[in-house]
Amino acid sequence: MLKEKWSKIRILVISHTVKIYFQVFSEIKSWEIKKMTPKKVLNIVIFLVALTMGIYFQWGIMNTLIFFVLIGIILRPVRSQILAFPALFFLVLTPFALILKFEAVAENLAIYAYYFLVLTVIMGIYELRSEKA
Repeated sequence: MLKEKWSKIRILVISHTVKIYFQVFSEIKSWEIKKMTPKKVLNIVIFLVALTMGIYFQWGIMNTLIFFVLIGIILRPVRSQILAFPALFFLVLTPFALILKFEAVAENLAIYAYYFLVLTVIMGIYELRSEKA
């Protein structure tokens, strides 16, 4: 019964994501090319790449969003302290999920915390290298 509900939710999320993808794509076609700045084009490309890969590989919403953040951070670096807050947030929520006997949720929270910790370290290294230059 739980599997059936989960599959219905997954199908609903995937269909909604596809619908949003086509809406964004149709809006892009209606824009005038002269009004497009490189920054807008880059934002659109980032969004479409993350969304397309999320649909193609059938990632969940969180994995697609984290991938979106990863691409955005690579193209537009942010301070490592900003990335440390989501890592700490997910890390703090993990024991509460374990206490409440949500092992699968706790595992996903730990994975998300790890993703953001890795991003924090990468941005910390980037900041150190840019300070030395």
